[in-house]
Amino acid sequence: MSCNLIQSICLKTLGYSVVIMLIIAVAYVRGFVSIFYSDDVINLHIPYLTILILGPVASVLCGIAILKGDTAEVCRMCIIRHGNASERGFLGQIFRQESQFQVRLLLILSVAVSVLSWSYYSLFYVNVNINGTDAFIYNWVPVIFYSLSIVYLGLRYFSLWGYYYNHLEMNPRGSEPGSTVRYIILTGDNVFLTRSDGYYDVPDNNRFDTPAVLRLPYAKEISRERAKEVFGDISNISEDNYSMRFMYKSTDVSGLNNIYHFICCLENREVISSSRYEGKWYSLSQLQRLLYNRDLTPMLATEIHRLYTITMAWKTYDSDGRRLYKIKNYRPNFRLNGICDWDVDFNNSRWLEVARLNEDKPFYRFRKLFQRRQNTSEGYKA
Repeated sequence: MSCNLIQSICLKTLGYSVVIMLIIAVAYVRGFVSIFYSDDVINLHIPYLTILILGPVASVLCGIAILKGDTAEVCRMCIIRHGNASERGFLGQIFRQESQFQVRLLLILSVAVSVLSWSYYSLFYVNVNINGTDAFIYNWVPVIFYSLSIVYLGLRYFSLWGYYYNHLEMNPRGSEPGSTVRYIILTGDNVFLTRSDGYYDVPDNNRFDTPAVLRLPYAKEISRERAKEVFGDISNISEDNYSMRFMYKSTDVSGLNNIYHFICCLENREVISSSRYEGKWYSLSQLQRLLYNRDLTPMLATEIHRLYTITMAWKTYDSDGRRLYKIKNYRPNFRLNGICDWDVDFNNSRWLEVARLNEDKPFYRFRKLFQRRQNTSEGYKA
């Protein structure tokens, strides 16, 4: 697995820069530039100073990517296909951390090159020929910055690899394969939570999580019946007092571990009092506040986000993204009551795609056609 965020920014930078430079070239040919500059300033016989365009465009795109975070298009597609960073395990979190670092580094380099090149252009550059100083500023400075960044990143990742490779407790290659089973305990519109003990996520005893988490030997599949049996054994709750449904499966980057997410619907709130679990019931409004304040563990926050996103997409659109109700931007109420009986597949990433691209989004038909062509060329089907 690799992160495509930095590649996406670079491709967009080249594409937008080409469009801008073509517009400038056409303006030169058609004489529009003469409106802003006198003819004695314009010189068509010297090379194009591309860094004057590439630097600012790269800076803007890096800034947009940082502001958007996980909502950037390439990140959303990655989450749909491979899951959230917390679901992809330790390596997945490293990928996310380093991709954000690379974008920030590219932003710093782009801003530095842009400020230097435009400052020199405004103060010292003479539009007659390209002398040695001009060539150094516009050609060699970007090359030097780029080369130094490669050396720096090479040393950084060699050190990172060496550190984690020699610490077996954090080295995915040195860990035993296993499967984690997680149960979200519900009754009506209430969720049962407890303080985290740091069994899967980064240890943080101040965050809330489901108390029903179990580590098992590696299994390619865990059936609903098996999950129900395991939950009954570890919770001491009779199977007659709850129903179980499979939510989705996620796998970490190393492929050595996977996580099975289940939803457990209790008959009533009193059933939990006879179990081995300690915690408290939280309403949807309280759960929303915990999520907003980042008081949930990353794994539980990811589960709740997926549950909400797919539920709202399923209630609002069909599998092709068309509205179920002829009311633009209509949003039904979000409820959890009866979720174990709903006819929706939470493991189908197609509903995440519907939430991203549907009839209420701008240019829906055009983007849908473009996506179909892209998926066909990539051999990918949601």
